[in-house]
Amino acid sequence: MRESAERVHEFREPRGIASLWFSMLAGPVAWMLGLNADYSLVRVACAKGTMLPLHLVTLATLALAVAGGLVAWRDWQRAGREWPGEAGTTLDRSRFMSVVGLMGSALFALTIVAQWLAKLFLDPCVAI
Repeated sequence: MRESAERVHEFREPRGIASLWFSMLAGPVAWMLGLNADYSLVRVACAKGTMLPLHLVTLATLALAVAGGLVAWRDWQRAGREWPGEAGTTLDRSRFMSVVGLMGSALFALTIVAQWLAKLFLDPCVAI
């Protein structure tokens, strides 16, 4: 019982809440920032003749999405590694947010990799 009370206290602290929100939002925000950065950098990359800036943006956004997934995994383990219930308790909320963060990070990491493949095989300078 004491362990459960400590876990509940952890997820009621501002640091625990911020960790849960980071795990949920890291993947979508990374994808959105990367897509906007790619659109703004494609003219620069084509003018310089190198796609390195686009690949660096992809690596940075992929790292952010994976970091969100790792934080979600850690939070899910700290919440007891159980599937979220419907009781509406602090631990159920934390488990739900952790699972959504895991799935979202995986989805957006896969999306970032899929867009990276397009950058590798297609020339973005042809359309300019």
